[in-house]
Amino acid sequence: MSVRAQSSTASDASPWTLTPRRREAIAGYLFLAPYLVFFLVFLAGPVISAFVTAFVEWELLRGTYRFNGLENFELMMEDDLFWIAMRNSLYFAIMTTTGNTVVALCAALALKSIRPGHTLFRIILYAPVVLSISVIGIVFRRLLSTFGLVNAVLEAVGIDSVNWLGDPNIVIPSMSLMTIWWGFGFPMLIFLAALYAVPEPLYEAARIDGAGRWAILTRITLPLIRPALLFIIVTQFIAHIQVFGQPYILTQEGGPGYSSYTIVLHIYRTAFRYFDMGYAGAMALSLGVVMFIFALLQFRLLGRYTEY
Repeated sequence: MSVRAQSSTASDASPWTLTPRRREAIAGYLFLAPYLVFFLVFLAGPVISAFVTAFVEWELLRGTYRFNGLENFELMMEDDLFWIAMRNSLYFAIMTTTGNTVVALCAALALKSIRPGHTLFRIILYAPVVLSISVIGIVFRRLLSTFGLVNAVLEAVGIDSVNWLGDPNIVIPSMSLMTIWWGFGFPMLIFLAALYAVPEPLYEAARIDGAGRWAILTRITLPLIRPALLFIIVTQFIAHIQVFGQPYILTQEGGPGYSSYTIVLHIYRTAFRYFDMGYAGAMALSLGVVMFIFALLQFRLLGRYTEY
């Protein structure tokens, strides 16, 4: 049979005829179906629902649900507590992202240079990541309390004790330090993989030319691990601006006063204590816009120098 005849036969086939090509397509869709269902139910659905909720007045206790346009956003602009929470969240996210990136990079560089015990040190440094924020928060709440171990050590060496979680000026840095200790293990592994991908002959050529460690780091290592750096900065910022567990456990939901009150805490209280789902949805949408803008800026700053 000629090619023209085969094409004519295929075009004349009934839409319900299971040709080999259609069987292959059906099999592919069946394999995709579990993920598509999961995506629609647990990701796309909630995102669309949250977007719609931002433009309605929905009070669970009263059972009222009506479209109110931009009223939720107008209320948000006039809410001083929203701006306090957003400022605290940005402060914490920038501080923690910067600290996590620097500590993780230094740890990865140190691990790469260590030959004996490399695997053991990698396990030790990564170990805190597997613990939950509940465990970490309870432990550090004891350590950083007025009569905790940290202040006992400071007093033993002649330094006055510090009110780590009760001083408005240092409560966020205290939470940030705890979070850096808890979470730098994951970006450390990303940096370590990126460092091993850098060709060793480049380092050898730089040493032959007389380049020092700082020149090698800034001229060879950092430019070549830029994709990993971009990934870590973006993902860490997105994760830390949504901080919830640390202030919830360590400072009794944002204390002292509102010095550690974060935007996700504000959304949580608005939605599940005051049952104002519409206003909570508007704040959540605004938080998503902030994260998107930051990610876009990072891709603009670092992504244009990166080859993918």
